[in-house]
Amino acid sequence: MPIWRKEPDEEPSITSVLILLDTLSPAERRDLANAVLRAAWSAALENTRILLLDLFIEVDEASVGGAR
Repeated sequence: MPIWRKEPDEEPSITSVLILLDTLSPAERRDLANAVLRAAWSAALENTRILLLDLFIEVDEASVGGAR
């Protein structure tokens, strides 16, 4: 059984990643940890950013509408 199945013009989906930490230098481990934390932080804040952007648009429209 193949690891993934590829249909014509279809990218395979990645379901897991294996990183052997023992092979990384301390600097590479630090960079990896920072990248993982940055990705997790970004994912956690995505809904908050969308909510804040929607709120900003509403407030902006209300202030422009009120100034006319």
